[in-house]
Amino acid sequence: MAELILVRHGETDSNRKGAYLGWTDVELNETGIKQAYCVKEKLKGESIDAIYSSPLKRALKTAEIINENFKLEINIVDELKEHNFGGWENLTISEIKERFSEEYEMLTKDWINHPIAGGESAIQVYHRVKGFIDNLLSSNNSGKYLIVTHLGCIRYIIVHLLGMGIEGIWRFNVGNCGITRIKINREGYAYLTLLNG
Repeated sequence: MAELILVRHGETDSNRKGAYLGWTDVELNETGIKQAYCVKEKLKGESIDAIYSSPLKRALKTAEIINENFKLEINIVDELKEHNFGGWENLTISEIKERFSEEYEMLTKDWINHPIAGGESAIQVYHRVKGFIDNLLSSNNSGKYLIVTHLGCIRYIIVHLLGMGIEGIWRFNVGNCGITRIKINREGYAYLTLLNG
């Protein structure tokens, strides 16, 4: 049995204002750092076989704080970066509607396949994240793996492993530094054992 412990990064100022934060590389704010230390305490005493992190500062700093428990090498994985929102980066939904009204309308009609200008489509991100998870589990059918990443990526991992399809992502929400656990048996059947802990 393999287990994935998925941790969303701590809070940033962009999260606080409700902005679309994809590849914009911002630091954790003071609250985010405190949240990361809370996760460190929650995971103290766990036996972790490997740690994987998005390279973006907010995720990597969260991983580094949690890793004070384990003293493992952090594997930095580009596939764990958040959705690239292109020209919408660091804008709120009201700002996006005002500045990119036509493109926003197009996205609402096909949010899965329509790529944001200068960024990615949802299906591109889904396949990127899915590819990493499939590769990880194909070579590791036992062990416990900590993955520190972003809200979008965690949603994609959940729906992929639970066999729900990409449309299911809106059924899950994870707060900053929320912990999600998924166990996968040797036949590849996944169990969601904790959401947003």
